[in-house]
Amino acid sequence: MRYIFLMLMAITLVKCSSSKNIKKEEAFLYYGKTQCLGKCPVFDMYLFKDGKVFYEGFKNVSKLGVYEFSIKTEDVEKIKKELEEIDFTTKEKLTRDFPNTVLKFKGKRLAIQKNDKVKRLIFLLEKIKI
Repeated sequence: MRYIFLMLMAITLVKCSSSKNIKKEEAFLYYGKTQCLGKCPVFDMYLFKDGKVFYEGFKNVSKLGVYEFSIKTEDVEKIKKELEEIDFTTKEKLTRDFPNTVLKFKGKRLAIQKNDKVKRLIFLLEKIKI
C-alpha cells in the first residue's frame, strides 16, 4: 500500500513539474478569452515556436485544467502568417457584458470583442484548442 502511495505521489510531482517548466513568457503567441456575465468560455493558451501548446481551461470549456500538447510545424507557420496581417494598434471599445478575445504577439496586446478583424486567425486557433 505504501509503495502505491509513493508511486502516485511521484507521478503527480512529475506531472506538476513538467507544467512548471513551461516558460509562458517564451511563447510567441498568447490567446485567451475573458469572462462575461453569461456562460462564456474562459481559457489561456500559449503557443511556442516549436509547436508546443500550453492550455489552461478555467470556466465553460470542454476541458478544465492544464494541458500540454504539440501541433504540426506547418500549422504554426499558418498561424504566424495570419498574425503578421493583424493590426495590433486597433483600439475597440470593450463592454463588460461580452467576453474579450485577447492576443499577445511580439510585445503587442490586442483585446477585442468583435472577432471580424481576426476571424481567420481565430479559426486556426480554435482548431488546435482542446
